[in-house]
Parts: sequence; structure tokens; C-alpha cells
Amino acid sequence: MSRLESMAERMLREAIEAGEFDNLPGKGQPVDLSENPFADPDLRVVHKLLRDAGFAPAWIEERKDIDATFDATRQILTRAWKIYRPGGVTPNHAAWVRNVAEFREKTAELNSRIKLYNLKVPAAVFQRRRFDADKVVESITQAKGLGDG
Repeated sequence: MSRLESMAERMLREAIEAGEFDNLPGKGQPVDLSENPFADPDLRVVHKLLRDAGFAPAWIEERKDIDATFDATRQILTRAWKIYRPGGVTPNHAAWVRNVAEFREKTAELNSRIKLYNLKVPAAVFQRRRFDADKVVESITQAKGLGDG
């Protein structure tokens, strides 16, 4: 911790102990975050109507769709592994290889969508990491007790 941080923390602690924050307006009340301070005041009513109707910005909907598509694709591969794994119902290596190839293809498509999505988001903090197909395949094939339920 830097000297400046420790000094700031000490000053803050002393102010709290002295009761300097005890009589602030709104004490004990939740912070109202319903208003976006960065939104154009002329469009606040429109934004509120859209938000109340369940609409979200296109980039948020895109992320939800990317995540849902990936989850569904991963579930398909997991089910395929339960069927085709050594000792599974039908140990058919060619079918497993085909499923992995389809998963990699779908993951590559999603990663292309993620590249475009990352260009649309309003700030870097909202960017999405790309999927690593190799790690997912490895985690599925290494999972313990995959067919025990």
C-alpha cells in the first residue's frame, strides 16, 4: 500500500470516528441509481419507457444472445461426450470427432461475433473475452462424474 493510500485511509477512518459522516442527507437510505446521469435529459423519458418495457441496448441483447448460444452449444457437446466417451453408451470415436469439429466451428463463429460486439460496447469494461474451444473440450472430457446423474 502506498504512503498516499495509507494516509487517505487514516484520514477517512479519523473522520468516521469523529462522526463527520453521521448527519449526511439520505443516511440509511438506498442510493437511487434509476437515473442515468450521462443520459441526454431530453431523452430520459424515452429511455425510461423503453427500460420499463423490457428493452435493452442492442449491445446488451447481443451479449445475451452470444452467451445463450455458447451455453447451448456447450451443452450439446457435453451430451455428446456422455454418449460417446470411452465406456459410454456408444463408444463411437468418429461421431465424437465430428461433434468436436462442429463445436469448434460454432465457437469460431461466436468469436467472430464477439470481435464485432467488442467494437459496439460503450466502454472497454463491457468487452467480452473470446471462447477457447480447446479449454472447453478439455474441461468436458476431464470432468468427473459426468454421466453419474
